[in-house]
Amino acid sequence: MPHVRPLDLDEAHLAFPALRELRPASGAVVSPEAFQQAMSQAYAQGYRLAGSFDTSGEVAAAVAGYRLQTNLAYGLFLYLDDLSTLPGARGRGHAAALLAWLEDEARRQGCRELHLDSGVGPHRFTAHRQYLKAGLNIVSHHFAKGLS
Repeated sequence: MPHVRPLDLDEAHLAFPALRELRPASGAVVSPEAFQQAMSQAYAQGYRLAGSFDTSGEVAAAVAGYRLQTNLAYGLFLYLDDLSTLPGARGRGHAAALLAWLEDEARRQGCRELHLDSGVGPHRFTAHRQYLKAGLNIVSHHFAKGLS
């Protein structure tokens, strides 16, 4: 049975393997040192981590990176930046446990909604099924423009 708990900055290293799975091309997860530096900056800006652990508990089997935000459209809401499960831990309920924990955390913080953006393509279909099963709905299109 997965056990979910928040991770403080001193425990962020426990999330490194799972986040490296999600973002292997990111400079922030190229090394444990770069990751810790990125986490220090992100935590200073309100980013937080929660980990789902199995019985070994050595590293998070799955991890969620999130933040609280306020805007005029939604009021106070929880935004889920990152959700990743180690390949060997997939199908064991870690993502579902994290999504349930995030929903509870959003309520504890007084949020009106929980939001996330997800990439498109066949490689994301399993994640999309997980989100829909957890009660999240597709409510908008996200547009982006790269700036050089």
